[in-house]
Amino acid sequence: MVIVRILGGLGNQMFQYAYAKSLDVKGINVKLDLSEIKKYKLHGGYQLDKFNITVEHVKKLKLLFFKLNPFYHFKEKNLMFDKNLLQFNSDKYVKGYFQSEKYFLNIRETLLENFTFNKKKTNSTNKYIDQIKKIENSCSIHIRRGDYVTNLETNQIHGICSLKYYEKGIQLIMKKYKNVKFYIFSDDISWAKKNLKITDSVFIDHKCTPHEDLYLMSICKHNITANSSFSWWGAWLNKNKSKTVIAPTHWYKTKNNEIVPKNWIKI
Repeated sequence: MVIVRILGGLGNQMFQYAYAKSLDVKGINVKLDLSEIKKYKLHGGYQLDKFNITVEHVKKLKLLFFKLNPFYHFKEKNLMFDKNLLQFNSDKYVKGYFQSEKYFLNIRETLLENFTFNKKKTNSTNKYIDQIKKIENSCSIHIRRGDYVTNLETNQIHGICSLKYYEKGIQLIMKKYKNVKFYIFSDDISWAKKNLKITDSVFIDHKCTPHEDLYLMSICKHNITANSSFSWWGAWLNKNKSKTVIAPTHWYKTKNNEIVPKNWIKI
């Protein structure tokens, strides 16, 4: 059995699940450890239950056996893809973030099904869906601030995408496509409204689950992401085969990583 720990916000939980599912389809007996996420107070706690996921969580006694035996513990070494994490042939308790599509690109269609929302969407979300689907060239813009700004430790790890980054991304999209309408998502929508000056734009400002905003981003034709796993998934789940996805060159300030897919544009 391989047990994968679930921890972090929605985006990180999705990376961990995607990794676990990639093991599952190989015939490995995989379970999810939800014990720590249930005590995790940031970012809304456990959130995969609102998706149609198919990997079960491990039972308490079995989990206790694995966690009390360091022999079974295996921790991701860094944020670079490690093929050894896909080749377990013995029992393991695995911790990590698995932030590379190389772990699960081969099961993309399965994940597109697993990451469908299983709850009723709000009326405002349905209105945005109707609007976005009628637009010839829609582009989501995600601006992540929150703890990236207020938490010194988090800021030192991630930093924030500059206003210039977004301006360059917008200009690139407008050069490539005509009649673009931008849909702006942010955890600080007032800052976005004040600083992002775009003529043809809609600021997504409503009360809903984060899964609904993730879905709205995914149905836009194109995406401009923040250095955020949440907007990463919004872009990755986008089914438009001719999509343009723009991502920041520096996802982390100091950590080497392979999070940005090769077919995305880094600026």
